[in-house]
Amino acid sequence: MKIAIIEDQENEKERLESYIEDFCSQLSLPVTIDSYKDGINIVENYHSQYDVLYFDVEMSIMDGITAAKKIREIDSQVLIVFVTNHSQVAIQGYSVEAIDFLLKPLTFFSFSEHFKKIVKKLSNSKKESIFIKKGNKTIKLLQQEIRYIENEGHRIYIHTNKETFEINSSMKYIESTLKDYFFRSNNCYIVNLNYVERVEGNTVYIGETPLQISRPRKKEFMQSLTEFIGEELL
Repeated sequence: MKIAIIEDQENEKERLESYIEDFCSQLSLPVTIDSYKDGINIVENYHSQYDVLYFDVEMSIMDGITAAKKIREIDSQVLIVFVTNHSQVAIQGYSVEAIDFLLKPLTFFSFSEHFKKIVKKLSNSKKESIFIKKGNKTIKLLQQEIRYIENEGHRIYIHTNKETFEINSSMKYIESTLKDYFFRSNNCYIVNLNYVERVEGNTVYIGETPLQISRPRKKEFMQSLTEFIGEELL
């Protein structure tokens, strides 16, 4: 677990850091904690490297709300928590999908109740995610956001709701990491059954994108799609 604390008050930073370390030690959870004294310090070199961000709200150069908004533009998955003296910040926090709000001064009991939710959320998220390399960055992708995966030559293209990622891997390996709502329609495509719009002959439409279903796989594909749709099939 990788956590960042963005806090300009040293005593508050140390208190939160010690709570995190104590809780993780009790559960034998490995954790790395980085700290930043201002929102601008984390925004400048941010590349989706953290699981959780703890933001103070009031900081001298860039406040926590502004920094969180900038980070949300490039990372939709990181868990954001605000630690503040003001309960009113919760209203602003909804705009960046903050998962929680903690009031200062923190107590270990209130932090523990909060952190149990964080651990559970991350555990569930990792089961539904894959990690890919993009240049010198490691990016976490939610499986449910992957529309289909394409093999072209020696390159793999992961098509998501937002963009397409090109990676070095094999279809066989990727297929082994995916949830059961993915199906390999032929040698070139793995499709997410959540995004199937229609099937016409040996063509499956992911949105308006036509992808081929190989003849040997057609029967199994239709069976998997029928089981996935279940009671929704009329």
